Amino acid sequence: MAVTDEAIGKIKEMIVSGALRPGDRLPKEADLAAELGLSRNSLREAVKALSLLNILDVRQGDGTYVSSLDPPLLLEAVSFVLDFHQDDQALQALKVRGILEPAATALAAERIDEEEIRELGALLDP
Repeated sequence: MAVTDEAIGKIKEMIVSGALRPGDRLPKEADLAAELGLSRNSLREAVKALSLLNILDVRQGDGTYVSSLDPPLLLEAVSFVLDFHQDDQALQALKVRGILEPAATALAAERIDEEEIRELGALLDP
């Protein structure tokens, strides 16, 4: 795995785990690089890539923030990529996701218990 991919994965994990939430400011570059065990250059490349995907918002002179992560914002990047890859493979992948994701959601809904519902509610209502 490339070092930049590793850096992206570590930042993604911080967001998914809730250590960083929408609107949160990332720690200073040097501090975050040390915390994640990365070089500052690798961290910069990861931030650049995640900002292109609208996951991070880099504000010159102010810092880097986690975006709102609103689906329409995140879909902008996906639709941009799809504009360049209008081949059958990309469209087929989206069709497969369209079939699998509702089925996975239905299974999860059938199996969720009250405690997990409370946990999800807490995640959605900070």
